[in-house]
Amino acid sequence: MRILYIITLLVGLSISQDRSVIFNTGSPDSTAGYLIDSTHVVADRIYVQNDYVLEAMVFYMSTTAQSDNNVIVSIRNDDNGVPGELVSDLSEWDFELNPLNPSGYNLIVTTDLCIYLEANNYYWWHIKAADNTTEATWIQSNGVFYTRAISNDSGDTWETGIGPAGAGGVWAEQIYESEEILGDINLDFVTNVLDIVALVNYIISETGLTEEQAEDADLNGDGEVNVIDIVQLVNIILATPHQNPDFTLEDLNPASEYYGINIGPSFLSGQVSCYYFGKQG
Repeated sequence: MRILYIITLLVGLSISQDRSVIFNTGSPDSTAGYLIDSTHVVADRIYVQNDYVLEAMVFYMSTTAQSDNNVIVSIRNDDNGVPGELVSDLSEWDFELNPLNPSGYNLIVTTDLCIYLEANNYYWWHIKAADNTTEATWIQSNGVFYTRAISNDSGDTWETGIGPAGAGGVWAEQIYESEEILGDINLDFVTNVLDIVALVNYIISETGLTEEQAEDADLNGDGEVNVIDIVQLVNIILATPHQNPDFTLEDLNPASEYYGINIGPSFLSGQVSCYYFGKQG
């Protein structure tokens, strides 16, 4: 009960674009909602301002039927203002509703997947029936200023508008990427003598580097990789080391060995190129 209370408290927070909550209607006060069956489908629109990796979803849905009631929950791209294709092959989940659940609270955790949501894009949180016998209600949000889409023909056509959303919340972790490390020819996240060796070998034999690495090896940008680039690489190594931005965030991924620990660039210095879920990526 204590864990459920804590999660419910989190759902009750206001909508924000922080390091975890990307969409949140709060928990509903009533049982009124949108019909989900073989023909009726409902979706909430989500906008993300940063690059994220999906973490979890909470949605409030009720059913009075005692037989099996299964829904399909998905995250979909925006297609000219209506729900489109799946974000990825992994962004769809079959979920069995419990008719004895009095709160209607349902949780899907996605921390074992890598489902990316790109910055400055709209997405749709989409729920439909998994079979012809399912009949459920996606309970409405208390707020009425959400963009939602409703289909009465199994998603063939949509009616969009502003109003109550299907209640719930979506969590994701922002992706923190360090800037490109100048002179890191062998892509080991540090610039040192090994990069000089890789560059010399490439100049001698024109092998050993990918096309992308070869482009990075043209340090002076003259369109050629030659001894001048070696000189510039040596100067980079001898210069004052570049200091990456530092930050500390708690690892919220229960599957991580660092779960519950505050980590950041200083914790795993030189070992990572980006961070998400508060752990190395």
